[in-house]
Amino acid sequence: MQRLLKPLRESIVDKPPYISGTLQLPDSCFSLFYKVAKDDHAARHINLANATPDEVEQLTQACGSAGNMDSECYSPMLDLFHTDLVKIIRDYLLEGTKSKEDIKIEPYELNVYSKRSFFEPNVGTPVSEKMFGSLVTVFPTPHEGGALLLRHQGQEWFFDSDQALAAKRQPSIGYVAFFSNVENEVAPVISGHRITLTYNLYFDDGGPVSEPPQPVNEGAFHNAFVALLEDPEFLAEGGTLVFGLSHVYPIHPIEDYLKHIYDVLKGSDSVVYQSARMLGFEPALYLYYEWTEWMNFTSPTNQPLGVITDKVINFDKLIVGEDEDFVDIAESVGGILVAREGGGNAGEFDNRFESPELLEWVTPITTFNRQEGVYPPSDPLDPVLRWAYGYVCLVVRVGKAGDRLAYPTVAELNRANPAKDGWRT
Repeated sequence: MQRLLKPLRESIVDKPPYISGTLQLPDSCFSLFYKVAKDDHAARHINLANATPDEVEQLTQACGSAGNMDSECYSPMLDLFHTDLVKIIRDYLLEGTKSKEDIKIEPYELNVYSKRSFFEPNVGTPVSEKMFGSLVTVFPTPHEGGALLLRHQGQEWFFDSDQALAAKRQPSIGYVAFFSNVENEVAPVISGHRITLTYNLYFDDGGPVSEPPQPVNEGAFHNAFVALLEDPEFLAEGGTLVFGLSHVYPIHPIEDYLKHIYDVLKGSDSVVYQSARMLGFEPALYLYYEWTEWMNFTSPTNQPLGVITDKVINFDKLIVGEDEDFVDIAESVGGILVAREGGGNAGEFDNRFESPELLEWVTPITTFNRQEGVYPPSDPLDPVLRWAYGYVCLVVRVGKAGDRLAYPTVAELNRANPAKDGWRT
């Protein structure tokens, strides 16, 4: 099973180390003021959304034979912190706790690539420990060629700003954000002028953000998932796939439910959720609680038992009997008993697990959405309190080969696992 799941896992874990796209902006964002010469106080203005050939040529001459201009010699009206770009970078390039850090975007250079201009393969050197990548914005001046090529670990991608911007009816910029260890190259410009602003990306103070587009690995995951579903060896009798989340999400401190997270899923988490829904499945968020008592009584090679719930178990608000353990507590709030696929016969250890839902993990547990709780020991002679840890994950239930959409729905499972009376205060 793990062999079959490898392409699906790699489509998430080994996603491209960049994010690219186009962004429609107001006309004022395309205005640029620049010095005629570095040591001269004279300045000119150009609107790169509708610049004339003469205006573009004047900017080209100001950049000199090298075709570039240092950041102190120009002033764009484009304020990146009032666009979607900061959120795009944070949500789709960064993952885990890094996706919660503030970002600083520092202007680096203006470049004008004229006919036959290019940029040889290069891997940038971070100017500080906080620098993690680069952002290139491309203005909609007419040009052909000049695609940005990116290479990393034997793979190659490209962003063709010529075609991407030519398809837009409203003034837009192209953008590519990538990590510092990614090799980048600009292919020769065939005609026109490719004008770009390059920025350094740091972990630092950020600004306002808004909703981003879909990430670049959506198609790879969708295709890998479809291929698995068509394979009769894959979960031949049906089963449950579990994905550890790649991003940090707020857990509501009062309601304790996970419903609000569906609307804010991002990056690869959003890819899994949206792709599963498009294929007719019902992806659901759960907290996965491992049963530590089971782990203490078994060898490290055995797969652990646990419980999944659609809410945080608030142990402080539950009345727990003296002879009740964690499993009883979790079942009292409608928890579903689970075991890792391939873990052997769990019922031999505890008859409550004679028919657990078997989980097949595609991507591992992540700890940055972990919820903690304390519950009393089931043995009155053991005074040590027990800690419970819940990890937010995304569950996709799949039907058997030949009838993949015949799976138990969340509503059906909730009716089969109702919260018992008498446990809530």
